[in-house]
Amino acid sequence: MSNLAQRLITAFVAIPTVFFLLWFNDFSRIALMCFLAGVGAWEWAGMVRKMYQGPDMRYLSFASSFALTLAWALSKGGFFGLPAVPCVVGMSIVVIFAIYIAIAYAKVPIENLFPWLVMHMGAPLYVGLWGGLNVLMMGNGHGLDQCYPFILVMTSMWGCDTAAYFFGKFAAGKGPFGRHLFAPSISPKKTWEGAVVGTLFTMGWVAYWTTCSSALAVFGVEFNIVKGLVLGFLFAVSGQAGDLLMSALKRWSGTKDSGNLFVGHGGVLDRCDSFYLTAPLLVLLMQFLQNV
Repeated sequence: MSNLAQRLITAFVAIPTVFFLLWFNDFSRIALMCFLAGVGAWEWAGMVRKMYQGPDMRYLSFASSFALTLAWALSKGGFFGLPAVPCVVGMSIVVIFAIYIAIAYAKVPIENLFPWLVMHMGAPLYVGLWGGLNVLMMGNGHGLDQCYPFILVMTSMWGCDTAAYFFGKFAAGKGPFGRHLFAPSISPKKTWEGAVVGTLFTMGWVAYWTTCSSALAVFGVEFNIVKGLVLGFLFAVSGQAGDLLMSALKRWSGTKDSGNLFVGHGGVLDRCDSFYLTAPLLVLLMQFLQNV
C-alpha cells in the first residue's frame, strides 16, 4: 500500500474520531488532550534518549505531560463538575522538576547531566506546561460549540500545512513560480513559496471565521477583518515555527518520524507540531486582549 493511501485511510479514521471526542463531552475532550500530550512527550523523550546516555524517561515524560495538561483543566474549573483548583499547575511542575532533578543526579553520568536534564525536561515543559494551555480554549458540556477556538486553530494548522505542502511540491519551481528553500539545514523540502501560500491561506481562513462566525466569542473579544488577518498571520508564523522546531529536534536526533501513532503520517509531534506552539499563543493573546 502506498504512503498516500495510508495517509488517506488514517485521515478518514482519525478526523471523525477527533471530532467525536471533542463533541461528546468534557471528559472525552480532556482525555484526548491529555493522551496526545503524553504521547508527544513520550516521542520527545525517545528522541533525546538516542543522544544522551541515561535512564529511559519515556514513561515519566508521558505521565508528566499528561498530568500538566490535566492540571490546566483543573485550574480553569468547570470541567468534570469541579470548581477551579488553585495552584495545581504550579504544584505539579514543582513535583515534576524535583523528580527529574533527582533522577539526573542519581542516574546520569556527570558529563551528560546538564544537557540530558535540559533536553528531557523540555518534553513536559513544552508539551505539557506550554502546550497544555490548549485546554483553556475548551468548555465543559456537550457539543462542538464548546470547542470552537480549538477547532479554529486545528483547522488553520491543517490548512496551512496542506496549502504549503501541495504548493511547494507541485507548483514551486514551475511556470512563473520560483523555488527557494526555506530552512534547508532543518527541513530541506520546505520552500518560501509554500510558506507564503500557507500563510495567505491561514490569514483568509482565520479572518473569515473570526468575523463571520462565533469561533472566538467565548473570549469576549470583538474581531473585524483587519484583526482577523493579523491573527491569521500570527497563526501561520507560529505554526510554521513549531513545525521547524520539531523538524530540528528530529534532525538533531537522527529521527525520520517522531512516532507511528498515525500510520502514514508519523507521531503526535509530526501531526501536532504546529498546533502545540499556536494554540497556547491564542490563549495568552486572548487573555491579554480581554484585559487591555
